[in-house]
Amino acid sequence: MSRRYRKSRRDPGLIEIAATSDWKVSAAMAAVCVLAATVIIPALFGSSRVLGSLALIVVPLAWLMAVVFGGISLIRLLRQRPQDSPAPPRSPTNRPAQAAARATEASLPEVDKAPLAESFAPPTAGAPEARPTAWSRELIDRIEWKRFEDLCCEFYRVKGLRAETTRLGADGGVDIRLFQDDSDPRRCTAVVQCKAWNQAVGVKPVRELRGVMAHERVERAFFMAPNGFTDEARAFAAENRITLLDGKLFLAMLERLPETLRRQLLDFATEGDWTTPTCPSCGVKMAARDGTHGRFWGCVRFPKCRATLQMRGSTA
Repeated sequence: MSRRYRKSRRDPGLIEIAATSDWKVSAAMAAVCVLAATVIIPALFGSSRVLGSLALIVVPLAWLMAVVFGGISLIRLLRQRPQDSPAPPRSPTNRPAQAAARATEASLPEVDKAPLAESFAPPTAGAPEARPTAWSRELIDRIEWKRFEDLCCEFYRVKGLRAETTRLGADGGVDIRLFQDDSDPRRCTAVVQCKAWNQAVGVKPVRELRGVMAHERVERAFFMAPNGFTDEARAFAAENRITLLDGKLFLAMLERLPETLRRQLLDFATEGDWTTPTCPSCGVKMAARDGTHGRFWGCVRFPKCRATLQMRGSTA
């Protein structure tokens, strides 16, 4: 799957999960540890003499973890409560803006430069950000990864081609399929890969796209990446019938469209929350979290979904 943000391969530990989640999560962890120490472990280990001695070690550890998670829960609860000390003077519109930002964490766009596209820090003023009125390179860079894929697909559709996006999850190295054979409408005639990264795409993803071409027996492919490609990737693409489209070229293609179609695509790209990243597993908007290694994007369905994306400036 092409995505504007690099997905973290490191699953957070239990303590990090407790420290970065709502206080209720760590409280529930503490309760589970207490239940394990008082009921579950004695029931499982009490019937055996050998396991009974092991329980003498495991039960204190369970109590220790209950104390740790309970302490984290208390700290998180106290931090979420309003402070008694007077706050510094603020403008009349600042506090409502902060409350709105906390209520919709998914509107906090600030991402890391490698490898996925830019989103920007939330505005400090209370007024909402004005919706863009014209296409620009900056606008293309700000579009979150899933909206960028959908925009590319919609671009082909307004050009009169039948285009279909792949489902969320592993996409097999292709994001869009094009169907241009009138005699066999179901036959895929070209594949498109989208990588809305903040850096140039290297040769490896381009080679993977060539593998998809061979597997699906298509002779044409397009690779769309706002921040371009390395020289090695360009050389490989030129030898293998792969057309590379960077942000500058994509912008030129958009600007050559008739005004009505250009406006239609602009409205499509900037409708709703178009800068906060989408969870690559669930398809919902993510939320900004605080972790031991800095801020990151996390799925709002945690702990059911543990998908994370790095923000700009992260070194993890």
